[in-house]
Amino acid sequence: MKKISIRLTEKQYEFLESLVISGEYANVSEVIRDAIRYFMKVKMKEMSESGKVEEMKWKGENV
Repeated sequence: MKKISIRLTEKQYEFLESLVISGEYANVSEVIRDAIRYFMKVKMKEMSESGKVEEMKWKGENV
């Protein structure tokens, strides 16, 4: 895994934290990873439908 640093608004962080507090996620990192997986699926679908990418292979974790 790679470690990165991002900046969030207070409102964004509070929302992510509320998902953790509700018990839906174990921690904020897990929320962000799940959001990125979702984003990747959506973008890959868009790219394949537009003909920009016929097949994409990702190293590491499955999308």
